[in-house]
Amino acid sequence: MKQTTPSVVLISPPIAKACEPLLGIGILKAWLERHGYPCECIDANALAQEWLLTPDVVDEAVRKLDRSSHQSNRMKKAIRSWTAVRRGLPDLKRSLRTPDGYRNANSYRTAVTTLNRTMSLVGSAHDLEQGSPVSVSLTDYLDTRVCDMSSESVANAAQAPETNLLYDWYMGELLPRLKALDPDIIGLSFIFRNQLLCGTALAALIRREMPQVHVVLGGELVSAWAPHWEHTALGHLADSLIPYEGEYGLLGLCKELEKPLHEQNFARIPNLHWWDRSGSEPRFCRNPTKKPASLLEVPTPDYSWAPWDLYFAPERTAPLVTARGCYWNRCTFCPEVVNPETKLRFAKIAGIARDMNTLYKTLGVTTFHFIDSAMPPKLLKGIADYIERNNRPYRWYGFSRLETYLFRPGFAEALFRGGCRMLKLGLETASQHLLDRMDKKQDVGDVSRILKALRDAQILVHGFIMFGTPYEQLVDAELTRRFMAEHSDCVQFLNCSIMNLAKGSPMALDPSAHGISQVVPFEIDEHTLDLALYSNFEGEGWGRVGARRYLHDTFLRDPDVRPIHLRTPAHFDSNHSIFFHPLIFGAAQTSQVGNGGRRKISALELSSRSNGSNSTVQLPVSPS
Repeated sequence: MKQTTPSVVLISPPIAKACEPLLGIGILKAWLERHGYPCECIDANALAQEWLLTPDVVDEAVRKLDRSSHQSNRMKKAIRSWTAVRRGLPDLKRSLRTPDGYRNANSYRTAVTTLNRTMSLVGSAHDLEQGSPVSVSLTDYLDTRVCDMSSESVANAAQAPETNLLYDWYMGELLPRLKALDPDIIGLSFIFRNQLLCGTALAALIRREMPQVHVVLGGELVSAWAPHWEHTALGHLADSLIPYEGEYGLLGLCKELEKPLHEQNFARIPNLHWWDRSGSEPRFCRNPTKKPASLLEVPTPDYSWAPWDLYFAPERTAPLVTARGCYWNRCTFCPEVVNPETKLRFAKIAGIARDMNTLYKTLGVTTFHFIDSAMPPKLLKGIADYIERNNRPYRWYGFSRLETYLFRPGFAEALFRGGCRMLKLGLETASQHLLDRMDKKQDVGDVSRILKALRDAQILVHGFIMFGTPYEQLVDAELTRRFMAEHSDCVQFLNCSIMNLAKGSPMALDPSAHGISQVVPFEIDEHTLDLALYSNFEGEGWGRVGARRYLHDTFLRDPDVRPIHLRTPAHFDSNHSIFFHPLIFGAAQTSQVGNGGRRKISALELSSRSNGSNSTVQLPVSPS
């Protein structure tokens, strides 16, 4: 190891939504440089997707597919249309990166669908002799040869990185860049399972091509596997892990690597998980954790590295948090409730204002995405008050619990005046019986009042519905359907899911207390699913099969619910839905008299309500 100040490169691996920079590595860059350690960040996700959508790359894929004798009718159609798509490809990408693309629902859908289909062409042309096993999209990466819930399967794929679709880009562009930076530490942040196959292939390549570098893994996905990491087949992919919060762990790693080899002692590094090979047998060690006591200690994230022009967003959007940990922390389906590493700390308005003002002044950011599990009530209002009082040009959105303060007179209007343009809300169900058993502490009547208050204040709602809980019956699902139909003028976007049993959640730890008669681990022939984060189950209710059938055959076909689902942005979901607020980019507006008075509706909503036979049938019902 070089006896100089260690340098660090932090990477966000492909493939996930490329809408905004990653908060975690932005904070860690600022944290390390505050302490004197140089740090570079690379959004490999956004860069790789731009490469996949390069005309020359698609041209080569089309040539391969054209020579293949195994083409579906859909693929033949895509190949024939490529010449026309190629001419318009720059405009399609630009439309998702500029306000104009969000002023018309149909043009937006066309851009997303065409770009997604174009990227899938590249995936379909990969390893044709193996039957085109790769499927890639704007938000996901799959390989039919690999089971991403099996560490052995993932590890085997990582050790053959040339089978990965991004191998040529890694070897031709990313690895040369990394070698030129010559870092001592490279960190990969795994947030979503979608990143697993491309990210582990990249980790294996770094280990092979840059053996002198210390490779460390972190992020929510790695944190979930950290308690049993030594029992997986992934140990060879990294020298260490820093799960949970990374500030003190990464700083400690820099300090140790700065010392001569004989003086280094990894046991001193907070929160580091590592292999001690000093004895006769390797021993996996988990060091005690250390976290910032206050979020005022945490610097404003540094997003100077972000490839803003490559993000699929019409303006610069920066993720922030108002707290670490969830202030409610009681929902019975959530694994964070019993996570021993969860330590709740709230930000201060002064700290949030500092972050927003710094990012606005240095980078021109005016839209902020608060990525908390639930924004605390005082901070929700405090942010709005600060923006209004200081006449800041900021707008923002985030996840909020459905609590009664939201329908207090003037509260929602104050949020709107203070820049709030959308709230993500965990509606889950309209069955009071189910809400009580989930320990949501939501009253259905109050939820109705909240939705109407937000509607009247012109704050968009992106609602989340969950079917298939252990005690759900048809009567519960029908209550949810009727409630959504009755409030279709209050909810603009909808995300529906079928519940999986999260390992570590209160439901999983005490199944019988939550209506579960049997936990049924997922099974796939010839694989040990040691990376599975969820299980199936049998419960008092109608089960996942019945819930899924109801969701697709009844709920999403309800004439009042279906338009909400269809206008929800495909693939990008809530990351894009805020940009369809009519007061953001001046989209076409109209007023409609509803139960709560007059409201304004975005062009996206209008396109799925008017002439429904021509507009809504264009989008398929996506599987949950």
